[in-house]
Amino acid sequence: MEKDSSKRGRQLLVALVLVPAIFLLVGGIVVMNYAMDRPLLSVPFLEIGAKQEPEEKVKTNVNVTGIDNDTANRLKVANAEIEKLRADNVELTNEVKARQEEVSKLIKERDRLVAELATASATEEETSDVSRVYEEMSAKQAAAIMNELESPQVANLLKELSPKQQADILGRMDAQQAAVVTQLLQ
Repeated sequence: MEKDSSKRGRQLLVALVLVPAIFLLVGGIVVMNYAMDRPLLSVPFLEIGAKQEPEEKVKTNVNVTGIDNDTANRLKVANAEIEKLRADNVELTNEVKARQEEVSKLIKERDRLVAELATASATEEETSDVSRVYEEMSAKQAAAIMNELESPQVANLLKELSPKQQADILGRMDAQQAAVVTQLLQ
């Protein structure tokens, strides 16, 4: 009976200690292999086979600026547009300068013509004033004075007078000077 009891104790010990220990050992190996990405039934902590090749690197274009291709293309187009606009700006600037020079020349020409007109008006007014004086004189007195003047000046004065007064004065002037003045009046 004692022998049976001892045999039963060993059987109980195997059933209660060894069987769970074996399950724990196998389960631990499986879990460790799974965690280390090894075959499930291999022995842990042992290197098996050749060293695995590192995975082939996927070629990627690394852009250090952080700008993608679409943005880079848009930047190229924008830069080309900017260069075109700069060239247009230079062309327009040159055209504006040419126009400004043309306007300056026209302004100078206008000022010159205005000055000429003012001078002509002043001369004409002066001649008119002098002509009024000759209108008040007799033809004999006017002819005596005009014989002493230059022929172009006499012609300008006579232009301001009526044809009858011109004839009276020319008829009393020196014949040679009257001929020259008559040519200038034509």
